[in-house]
Amino acid sequence: MTPCLNKYKLLVIILLSIVLSSCNKPSYPTGKVEDSVLKLCKDEYKLENVKTKITGSTLGVYIPVEGLVDPDLKLNQDAGKKIENVAMSIHRVITSTDQPLKFYILTARDTKTTGAEFILTGFVYDVVRVRLFDISRGEYFQRILRDFRFNPSIAGEQKIRELFNSLNQNASLAENVKSIFYPIYLIGKKNTQKIEIAEVESKEISDRESLLYVKTKEEYEAAPGFEAYTAIFPPGFTNEYLFLVDLSLLASPVKEVVSKYFYSNNEIRQRNLKDTFEQYKDIDLIGIDGFPKKDLDIGWFLGQQISRRIKSLFEENKKLKNKFKVASSLGGIENNVFRFKFNISSDKNLPEDEKRIFSEILKMTGTVLHLYSFEDYKGAEFINGLNAERKVYLSKEDLEKFRKNKLKIEKLL
Repeated sequence: MTPCLNKYKLLVIILLSIVLSSCNKPSYPTGKVEDSVLKLCKDEYKLENVKTKITGSTLGVYIPVEGLVDPDLKLNQDAGKKIENVAMSIHRVITSTDQPLKFYILTARDTKTTGAEFILTGFVYDVVRVRLFDISRGEYFQRILRDFRFNPSIAGEQKIRELFNSLNQNASLAENVKSIFYPIYLIGKKNTQKIEIAEVESKEISDRESLLYVKTKEEYEAAPGFEAYTAIFPPGFTNEYLFLVDLSLLASPVKEVVSKYFYSNNEIRQRNLKDTFEQYKDIDLIGIDGFPKKDLDIGWFLGQQISRRIKSLFEENKKLKNKFKVASSLGGIENNVFRFKFNISSDKNLPEDEKRIFSEILKMTGTVLHLYSFEDYKGAEFINGLNAERKVYLSKEDLEKFRKNKLKIEKLL
């Protein structure tokens, strides 16, 4: 067992002994956590549409919100208050239960603006520590993951359904793409084609892109001269497509369509689209149902937290934000190695500026991992994409040396 988990369990025991000393039993015992969150939301805040689901040691909470975003696409104030109330209910329960939860994810999703969602992810250990005054509130807020975004999978599915509706209604906007949907627009009599979506699976493959595997049921009347095709494609036959949707392409987000059937070398051939779909990694954390797709782990959580701290470090520190500009910062952990890629430039782009950038990031990273007592990693790689992909790699031991000022930045660059 890692020191981090030992400390986490110790703090939970201490908190429980303080909060529950009067009754010697948890206020929200194992098996009652999900219902307890729902009851608090309903009784205390009049929120009746909240849903909960526990996956492993992760508590997922979902609330649909009408008008999550205001006209300028910022978080609506009333919606923010609802999210805060649900979060308070979560905190009350997870700090007063004997169920061994480690993480919680609160997803608020707009019922009016498709795909708009606010996701709050926290570590139970941090909630315990701030309540025991073991960390400051400022430090606690740095440890919470906040994401306000448009979910590519949800928005992507909407775009696909809109496209099929346009095809079925013979809308003029869909006329130029009919040839992609092989074979019914080639072998069918004009205006007889109808495509019904039977199944949709989606994966988020980047922060703005989704890949969708779509099964369809397709009806048509054969055009004169194409009657023989009904033996291969009887009306009502099943077809398949892959759609790549890129939300950054605002005018036409459907970037690519691949059909199962295609004509080549005088014969009809098939692609195995399901196998192709399965080869892509789904980076999405939240499912269509609003709940986490998997149990979270501390390595992933720290990778996300540190990547965000890199950005905030250069945006919120007065001395740094006047000298440096952050374009982006991404991070994660794979095969027990943290990798952080950021794009940070300076006003004069001097060699000393590069040293300052890496020095600040390395010191912060080492400090965060130390404060969490996290040991289950081999090393960390840091890449500045705006400076010819300059890379710095430190082993776990060297990162700790750097944190203690026993290793200088000059030896690393």
